[in-house]
Amino acid sequence: MTLGKWAVRIVCLVGGLFLAFVLLTFLAVQIQQRMLRWRAERLLADMHQIRLYQSTWADAQRLMHRWGAWGYYDGSCTAASCKYEIELASIASYSRHVSHAWLIWLLRHDRLNLYQWFGGRVSVFHASFTVRDGTIWRESTAMAVSVPRKRMKRVTNADTILTFDDFDWTLSVGAGSYQRLHRTLENWFLFMGGDESLAGHPYYKVGRPGGCKVLCQIVSVYYSTRTPPAEIERLTSYDFSCFTRFHPCARIVDLLPAAEEWHLYDSEYESGPTVPFPKERPLSEYSEPKPIPCSKIPVWAQARDARYVLSVEALSTKIVKNQEDDRKYRKAATVRVVNSLKEPAPWLPGTIVSTNDLYWEIDDLPSSEAEHMVPGRRYIVFAIGNDDRTQLVTKDSPLSFGRCGVRKDTPEVRRELEKGFAQNDTLNP
Repeated sequence: MTLGKWAVRIVCLVGGLFLAFVLLTFLAVQIQQRMLRWRAERLLADMHQIRLYQSTWADAQRLMHRWGAWGYYDGSCTAASCKYEIELASIASYSRHVSHAWLIWLLRHDRLNLYQWFGGRVSVFHASFTVRDGTIWRESTAMAVSVPRKRMKRVTNADTILTFDDFDWTLSVGAGSYQRLHRTLENWFLFMGGDESLAGHPYYKVGRPGGCKVLCQIVSVYYSTRTPPAEIERLTSYDFSCFTRFHPCARIVDLLPAAEEWHLYDSEYESGPTVPFPKERPLSEYSEPKPIPCSKIPVWAQARDARYVLSVEALSTKIVKNQEDDRKYRKAATVRVVNSLKEPAPWLPGTIVSTNDLYWEIDDLPSSEAEHMVPGRRYIVFAIGNDDRTQLVTKDSPLSFGRCGVRKDTPEVRRELEKGFAQNDTLNP
């Protein structure tokens, strides 16, 4: 056999081995991504079967048995108290399960982004539920996926200056149940909206952080433990096709279709996977939106979310001008605390305290429907207190509340308060 024929055979053998390697790698990446999607869809279906305050310890044990290979808990786990977590992740994700050293080495040196070109994504689905006194009281779910970069990885060292294209974007969306849709000392870092959002959907709030240290978009949904099951399912119907698409998901709404109505990342003035070069925001975009009428916010939802609810009698009122803008003003008042209707408040019955309305009104705007106190009348106040580490209150603190934090003390309002109080439990948050 001539040297030329040997060379041809060697080239064919090497080429065949290379193609086989590429094919096997492609199949391996695709199989693990599709298995992840399959498991995530089934885990989500199981989570949708949970009925808060109704699903039992036996139901929880069935979930633990089914998902034990991916589940974990800290400390003890009994029918009296247990938080169980389940995490499904791709081989390239930063999960609690440490990958093999050889796999980490391959991914780190994949300068051609073969893992991503073959359909691999940094993908995670996390679910948890909390058992209290024999039934499930809390639940949460979250998914995250990377948006692949378009350029090759560069060899980096201590002197390398990284640019925008050297990082993947990460999209993350999650939802969890809470007895109070309000920031607390236990969860002071939550970025949920104010009471105004309850006018459109009293059972849940949505929020996003102001920015990310690394390229990312994050949306969090906070829903009441008393939310109807159909609404919970709508708020958590994630699209796991993002784990297997060759054309990557690049918007939050791709992960969670329900996010379409929230418009949290739709701005053309903010960078994102679909807006690499945002426009400069004009001054007109900084104008404050017209406030929502307080009458549209359900009193029962405010009562559910507030920590302190007080009955007070107005003694005197005065107008306070904003020192930085004399067009803005607010009405301050001095009140006598009649009693505390929910948790014991720092202000004891009979205490005379000044109020601190946090909302500034503007002279040339129509007056809001927020209640302005009239001396001699009684009101219900949803006081702000101990909801943030910077807002610790004592008996000497002024009584602070938001724009819609005051209601007339009427029998109808009292009935709404009781409806809201009944939705709370003894587990924080």
